[in-house]
Amino acid sequence: MWFPYLLLAIAYILGSFPTGYLLGRMAGIDIRELGSGSTGATNVWRNVGKFAGIIVFATDFAKGAIAIYMMQSANYLQAFSASTFGYTQSLITDNLSLFVIGAGMLALIGHSRPVWLGFKGGKSVATGVGILCMLNWIVAIAAFSVWLATMAIWRIVSISSIAAAAAAPVLMWTLQGNIVYSSFVTVGCIFVIWLHRSNIERILNGTEFSFKSDSKA
Repeated sequence: MWFPYLLLAIAYILGSFPTGYLLGRMAGIDIRELGSGSTGATNVWRNVGKFAGIIVFATDFAKGAIAIYMMQSANYLQAFSASTFGYTQSLITDNLSLFVIGAGMLALIGHSRPVWLGFKGGKSVATGVGILCMLNWIVAIAAFSVWLATMAIWRIVSISSIAAAAAAPVLMWTLQGNIVYSSFVTVGCIFVIWLHRSNIERILNGTEFSFKSDSKA
């Protein structure tokens, strides 16, 4: 009975691994004190370098994907054991959707509110994309296409991230038959947009960082 809850705890710990902060420290800076203060890929890209930003994005993406894969794999193993050896169906198997979204939500919260950094982390975009890929890769590609199109027009990462987060729930409800997963993506994307509230304020003030102008505002 305790195993599924251990996996949920691991999902939070996995999500909270502070890749951006550690790379910043390796470069001799505290990334939380520069730029937007986020430990995510964009702020690391701006203040540490392009290669570091790519590493952070890839790692944060993997954190979300692994959190979902871990729970799904545990379900497959326990379901196989039940059918092969005649065990009673496991708690995960009987409540798969709920445990999967629980792992996803805890990975998101872990990234944005890591216990190791005083609960101040990133905006959970890359981690959210990793989660979305595991839930429905078609929706993930479509949402990423929205991100690319918005980025091509405005050249501002936060606007692109907000647009993709707004589009993802619509795409999930249209293309995904699982109501629980679609509801989770809706809540998760609202959470991601809420994490961007300081970016929204800078966008409205015209001071948000843009790759078009390479501004440091």
